[in-house]
Amino acid sequence: MSAKLYKFPDVGKDRPHQENVRKATDPLVHSSPPFLHRLVHIVWLALAIVWPIFKWLFAVDVLFQFVRAMYYHNTPGVFAGVTAMIHASLLIAITYFVEFYGPRKF
Repeated sequence: MSAKLYKFPDVGKDRPHQENVRKATDPLVHSSPPFLHRLVHIVWLALAIVWPIFKWLFAVDVLFQFVRAMYYHNTPGVFAGVTAMIHASLLIAITYFVEFYGPRKF
């Protein structure tokens, strides 16, 4: 009994010549990503690794700042409400960065 070999379509055929294909000598073909792009990927990876623990610690900090803002509500010269808003904004921003950013390619 002999095996049947199925030939995939277009295997062994020459591809048509394309004029707009970049040459391998083009510097944009083999260039590495920019430094800032790689740095953002490294920061995202570091945050994603420690995020489960860091999220809880940061949430406890935001809760503490909120309680502190309630305690110092009418005290002049203490900007506890602004501090609580900054901490909450940072928690939201870092949560968005870690959860939804996700680098496309390393």
